[in-house]
Amino acid sequence: MAQGQEKEIKLLSTKAGRRKFFQLPLVKEKIIPGSRHTLDLWNQYLDTRDRKLTRSGMAYRIRRTNGKAFEATVKSQGKTVNGFSSREEYTVPLTKPEPVLQGFAPQLDQKLQTLLQEDELLPLCTVEFTRKTALIQLSAVTVVEAALDQGTLTAGDKKAPIEELELEIKRGQERDLLRFTAALAQAIPLWPEERSKFKRGLDLTGWKGNPPKDGKAPGWNQETEPSEVWRTLVQQALGRGLDLLVPGENREFESRELLTVLQQCAGLWNLGQGFLSRTSWKKGRDLLDGLLGVLEPVDYLETSDRQREKPFPEELLSLEPAWQWLEDRWVAAAQHCADCCAREAALWQLLYLATLAKKDGENPTLEKFLQVRWNRWQQEQQFLEDAGSPDPWERKGQLEDLAGLLTLERGLGEKRLVKRGEAYWEKWWKYCRSYARTGALAEGAEGARDRELTLSLAALCGQEGIRTEKRRDKADAAGKAFFREVARHPEWSCLAKEK
Repeated sequence: MAQGQEKEIKLLSTKAGRRKFFQLPLVKEKIIPGSRHTLDLWNQYLDTRDRKLTRSGMAYRIRRTNGKAFEATVKSQGKTVNGFSSREEYTVPLTKPEPVLQGFAPQLDQKLQTLLQEDELLPLCTVEFTRKTALIQLSAVTVVEAALDQGTLTAGDKKAPIEELELEIKRGQERDLLRFTAALAQAIPLWPEERSKFKRGLDLTGWKGNPPKDGKAPGWNQETEPSEVWRTLVQQALGRGLDLLVPGENREFESRELLTVLQQCAGLWNLGQGFLSRTSWKKGRDLLDGLLGVLEPVDYLETSDRQREKPFPEELLSLEPAWQWLEDRWVAAAQHCADCCAREAALWQLLYLATLAKKDGENPTLEKFLQVRWNRWQQEQQFLEDAGSPDPWERKGQLEDLAGLLTLERGLGEKRLVKRGEAYWEKWWKYCRSYARTGALAEGAEGARDRELTLSLAALCGQEGIRTEKRRDKADAAGKAFFREVARHPEWSCLAKEK
């Protein structure tokens, strides 16, 4: 009998990426001699007719290796985040491919026998695949098994391909595995695969049941240690970012959605200075700045009326060359964005850096951490108000901080505050985009030799400027509503009076 906790990360890559994997110097130089093997595996997942095991959060698998050795494995549903899963598993050898209900562990044996009683375990789905595997020494203490799986999943008359990379910790630290994954993502494209083979088989059967959710709800409260909350929220946000980069046949690149996610990450990262060393924090901030610097021009340029396929006003036809200039710039920025974001290594590196977070001794509870951060944010807001802040981009850093604070409050269930804050955040970013677009048009006018074109462009910028002012007014109105909500929480300002 083998038992323990399975810790692995399941990844997707391109066909070329999978082909290169074992030849990459990063991998090849770390393979333990004599550990490379090619296996022919046959997996069959079983459950009762009414899916009792699935509803209980378990998966039952019979495996045949190279056509002769059989074993039965029971896995718990566990928890999966960004493709990294952690679950309990128990395995016993079999003499033939028939399920058994004992020999795993005393408590599990009893649970299986009580749950199933007279029910028969029936085939749910089958996976036949070839596994190319090797042991990789990542550090002095960490060894992982790398497995490239390629084959077919079958459920009834439905089939789906299996093409994935699994990295399972045999001994050592999760941190080493994430650092290796971050380095690997610089060599080949990588995306997390959240679904296990069993879950993919369930999906293929069309089963619409409600199995237990992965893991337990965090259950955060004001006394929770803040670095734990911060690390979890950063990992969730980066996971959403990686999901947005997964290629699809009928899926366009969603630059706006990815930009929003990265702005939330930037806000959280700003709040995390006390959890990371100066070097680690700065490295993460530089990675985020690089990604944001690529996405922000695309965001404000693609909002042009021309990109939205609205007809060009006849009275402004003389602006055609300037609009063409703007469109050319958008195309160039979009291409640059696609080229940069095709390599998601920066997001994997940020995921690794987030695992380095440690406790902040000055703010032992989430309540105190939020008090300090909100107080600092309000002081910065007042400073900008006193300075006049004619350029909305001067508020960029503060808006990022707001996005981070709202993400924390969302985790605590502060619905009213979050709703008001999100309205303020969205209105102000619309104002920023409009302001930036006006600047792009003005830049186009500087290169125009024709006086009529320059004057017409200036007129159009004036119209855009009017819309910018209206958006600023809406942002200000949203801000007043938000600050009224902030005022309902006097505890956030109490630290300003402390010595």
